[in-house]
Amino acid sequence: MTTLILVPSLAFVAALLDGAICDLRAFRIPNRVPLLLAASYALALAAGFDAASWPGHLGVGAAVFAVSVLLFSLGVWGGGDAKMLPAAVLWVGPGELPRFLLVMALVGGALALLALAARRVPLGPEGELRDWGRRLAISGQVPYGVAIACAGLDWGLANLLPRLMG
Repeated sequence: MTTLILVPSLAFVAALLDGAICDLRAFRIPNRVPLLLAASYALALAAGFDAASWPGHLGVGAAVFAVSVLLFSLGVWGGGDAKMLPAAVLWVGPGELPRFLLVMALVGGALALLALAARRVPLGPEGELRDWGRRLAISGQVPYGVAIACAGLDWGLANLLPRLMG
């Protein structure tokens, strides 16, 4: 089973990194990210990953999707965040959800502080970093896909890596 879940696990990590990088660069998360997260979970499940607990994982994904849609409709979150988070928590399930949300909130808070600082602090000479900081300051957006990805990678290190290693 360990070998069978390696490919979906790597796809999970790749999707998280792709989502974070795209959100950092363009404040957008492409649809391929949540699709790959959900598809890789389905493949891992077919390979026997937490096969007995899939209803809980699906329930958590549905509940988080409902909250994400609400946050999107209120203008709190972007559509990419609202799709990426439920797809990521399919992997996490109910037991690990509190830790996942805590890590996501901590990283998200740090990103929000960075966004506030970008409004007040000059970011040095012309270049990509300064342009990114200017966009961050003007838009008021926070690349929350980074926080979702960090929480997912934290979960993966704590839960996937030990399974793959042993």
